[in-house]
Order: sequence, then C-alpha cells, then structure tokens
Amino acid sequence: MKTYSGDTSGFTLVEMAIVMVIVGLMLGGLMMSLSQTTENTRRSDVQTQLAEINEALYGYAQANGRLPCPATTTSNGAELPLGGGVCSRQHGFVPSATLGLKGAVNADGLLLDPWNNPLRYSVTTANSSAFTTANSMQTAMASPTGLASLTPDLRICRQAACTNLISSTIPVVVLSMGKNWAAFASADEVENAGEATVGGYRIANDSDFVSATYNEANFDDLISWLSPNILYTKMIAAGKLP
Repeated sequence: MKTYSGDTSGFTLVEMAIVMVIVGLMLGGLMMSLSQTTENTRRSDVQTQLAEINEALYGYAQANGRLPCPATTTSNGAELPLGGGVCSRQHGFVPSATLGLKGAVNADGLLLDPWNNPLRYSVTTANSSAFTTANSMQTAMASPTGLASLTPDLRICRQAACTNLISSTIPVVVLSMGKNWAAFASADEVENAGEATVGGYRIANDSDFVSATYNEANFDDLISWLSPNILYTKMIAAGKLP
C-alpha cells in the first residue's frame, strides 16, 4: 500500500506574501495605465474641442464682421454685451451660446472642458475694440494703411517672462487649464489663467499667454489661438472686409 509523507501541498506564508506582492504590483501598473489612458483621451478630446471653437469663431466673424466678446459669470454662456462693442471683460469664457456650440455647461452656463472646468476666452481690445465692434474692422481696413491698421495685441510666449515670443499679433486666445486647474504649478500657468479672480473663477489679466511643452508636474494647459491672417482672409472671402 502506497503511503504519502506529511510535508506536501499548500503554500507557505512566505510564498503567499510573494504572490500578493506580485498581484499588487500588477494591479497597480494596470491602474496607472488606465489612469494615463484616461488622461490622454481627455487631452485629445480638448484639442478637438479647441479646434471646433476656433472654427466657430472664424465662422462667426465671416457672418457678423467681428469677433464675439467673452461670456461672463452672469451672461449664461452669451457674449457680453450682446451685439458686441466694448466688451464687459477682455478675459472671460467661451461665448458658447453666442457661437451655437454644443457641450456640457456648468451652473453658470459656461462651456466645460473634459475636466469639468470652464474654457477661458480672451479677445484683443486693440484699435478701440474694433475686433468686437460691428463694421469697425472694415472701417479700419478702408483707411490708407489698409490691413496694417489692424493691430491685434495678444501675445503668445514660450514662458511667463515672455522673452521668447511665438506671436505678438493674436486676436483671440482660447484656453483649457488642464487636469490641475484647481491649482497652479508654475508661473506659466499663472500667466494663462491665474492673475485675477472674477466670480470665483481665476482668469488672465494681461495680454500675455504661454504655450509650453506639456509637463505633468509644471504645465498641463492647452491653448489655441486664431491666426490674424486666416481671420482676415476668411472675412475678405465673405465680403466682411474690403
């Protein structure tokens, strides 16, 4: 008759501990991978969102001969003032209701990015607010200096100090503050949307903005802007500029 020794089968406590460590590491890696995938998807989604806003702005200018003013915390997603002119605020929020944009909005009617934070919107006040006033761009371009008379003055820089310019003649900037919108990890992020507080929201307060390389720890803003040359070309094609 065959017999069995008593030192068989089962895991020792050490072996079980090793297995648990391995499983924990695998699950941790999986969670990190899923988190990064989600973040990458959100950044891709907001890039698409920014591109759609830019196209809506070009289309609005072609139809109305001007750019819309920013929405405010009390305008429910519409530009303020309605009909343009001298904007209530130069720096505010995407006027999604005025542009007819779809998307999630918060209790103040402000269009949200994938992190549920309102998208910021700034417009130049150059030429006595000609860019947001009906017929004023056309009047300026009809002057002897023509196109050169229009001088949008928002600046896109590579750092907050703005010693390295990307462009100094931008009419409109649209901004998502990214995942870390509730805090500011660098002076570059403060430059984009941390210089003033209005209605409980942080916004810009001058003409400089930063477009820098993504860095999870220091800079995760996503920024887009309108090209003045493309804007003028589209408006000329639509008969809104001479």
